[in-house]
Amino acid sequence: MSDKKFGGRIVAFFASLRLAVVTMITLGSVCAFATFYEMEHGTPAVQRDIYQTPWFAFLLGLLGINVFSVMVSRWPWTRHQAGFLTAHVGILAILVGSVISLYRGLDSNMALAEGETSDRVRLFDRALHVSVPDLGAHGVFPVVYEKRAPTPDRPKRYEVPGADVVLVADGYEPHVTVSESFEPAETGPPALHFVLEAPMATQDAWLVPDDRQRSHLDLGMVSFGIHSARTEEQVESLLEHAGAQNHLSFVLAPDGRLLFGATGTSGPLQTGEVVLGEPVATGWPGLGVTVDRFHPRAAVKRAVVPAPPPKKEERRNAAVRLHLESASGATEPEWLQWGETRRLLFGDQVASLAYRSPEAALPFRVTLLRFNNESYPGSRMASTYESTVRVDDPEQGTFETLISMNHPLHHRGYIFFQSSFIEGRPMISIFSVARAPGLPLVYLGTALIGIGVAWMFYGKPWLARRQAARALEAHRAQESRDEAKPADPAAAGA
Repeated sequence: MSDKKFGGRIVAFFASLRLAVVTMITLGSVCAFATFYEMEHGTPAVQRDIYQTPWFAFLLGLLGINVFSVMVSRWPWTRHQAGFLTAHVGILAILVGSVISLYRGLDSNMALAEGETSDRVRLFDRALHVSVPDLGAHGVFPVVYEKRAPTPDRPKRYEVPGADVVLVADGYEPHVTVSESFEPAETGPPALHFVLEAPMATQDAWLVPDDRQRSHLDLGMVSFGIHSARTEEQVESLLEHAGAQNHLSFVLAPDGRLLFGATGTSGPLQTGEVVLGEPVATGWPGLGVTVDRFHPRAAVKRAVVPAPPPKKEERRNAAVRLHLESASGATEPEWLQWGETRRLLFGDQVASLAYRSPEAALPFRVTLLRFNNESYPGSRMASTYESTVRVDDPEQGTFETLISMNHPLHHRGYIFFQSSFIEGRPMISIFSVARAPGLPLVYLGTALIGIGVAWMFYGKPWLARRQAARALEAHRAQESRDEAKPADPAAAGA
């Protein structure tokens, strides 16, 4: 078999209508399934399990080869095939642009408080972060543990650049519940445990002074806080400044007494000394608060318990077990929840471990100047919200613009959508930031398909009619010339 015949058979196979029908039906079925899969499991799951898989890329590539082979099979091309070729080039441009955006694009978010400036966005991927500043060791390691999780028998090891340090992951749970308790210890901060009894539910929690995450608790209608006073004057000040309405402040006095100050919707400030096991006289109608445990020195004890994972990944609280190793020894394993950062002793140094999204840098800075939201009448549900931002671009200058729900910001290939917000003081606006580098090819391909289809429906028939008219005119001209020729004398004599 000659190379020409073999090449022709290859082109004929990839240009066949049967292959085109099978490929397009398969792609359509996969995309339809992906729509329902995303509704049930969430966007990160459908991206990881379908759109960014090698087999989906193979389907897109097979469709592109089919389209290109159909074009090659029509060689040599004529003017009549201009619309056909233009439309097929447009299909190829859309496929190439979609693949570029799928694998080289950016899907992320940015959260800004009023007055805050940033040039960093947080990606939707997951990564392990490790830092040992004293050793100059820093590393970020993207991970996808949903497909192949580490186990004690099959750990994942990551060499940290900058030092002879290895980060080891030897456990993973897709969804966990984490409970914390405090036990008496020789060293450590004070810790207080209280129980709130309401008509419909009971809530308990630990409070730790001078701890950003545990020194304050807001439960909606009521809030709690704990403080350590170094002087008696600070005790009075902290009790008088108990906070907003329905707020209970616990104050640890220098002499070891545990005092409280409670504010309500009305009435004077309630103060007194806390007695373990007895209700605190907050003055809150229908609510009872009891302090049942208090440790002047306490150590935290965490319990990580696997739980049935929700179907949507956005609602899962994943956790990974990590430790550091070096020639001098290893740390104790620590469970890190998704989004958590923890510090631990690594020999004589302090190391930082985190399990969260990686970040990417923008070529410009964004400042949230003002945030405004409006609610539906008679409710607290937001009807619209918008952000006024300032963009500082070293190449294109500075400008201000408004980003709202139906008015995104387009700048240097990045698109900022108003996604959501966190109410508070200051207000926090959350933007979805996307970049699709293949979008110009998609636009070009769409235009080419439109031009090609228009040419096939209108241009090609017009061209055919024009050629037919010219052929008819030439035929009539030839007949006229034949009729005008003089008769043959020999034929006439005969």
